[in-house]
Amino acid sequence: MTEVVSMGTRRYALEIQAPLTPRFKMRLERAVTHAITNPTRALPTLRRAVMAVMAELRVQNFSDDQIRALLAQLIEDVARARALDATSIVSGHPRWMDLIARVMAWTESAPPVDVSDSPQTI
Repeated sequence: MTEVVSMGTRRYALEIQAPLTPRFKMRLERAVTHAITNPTRALPTLRRAVMAVMAELRVQNFSDDQIRALLAQLIEDVARARALDATSIVSGHPRWMDLIARVMAWTESAPPVDVSDSPQTI
């Protein structure tokens, strides 16, 4: 007998290896998907999601290098899972590679978070 999987589960079934809530993971995954397919309109949304993820992971004692590696892997995983390998006309690279470079620039310019003043999440 075949197991039935709902469309929502199948569509966003990518496993993100980060201590984030399922809703936060889905928000990040959708933001990456939209930024790859329509960068002009979706980049501000992705930037807000990236900044929120950085703040959350810093509270959980992730280093900036760990966060950057996680985000780069996430972008690549989303692009490959969705078959979003379109090449950028400007750079000649897949769009997701350009997106990784942009996200890395955002993470380098993100202000540090004071972990001692942040509320602890459960």
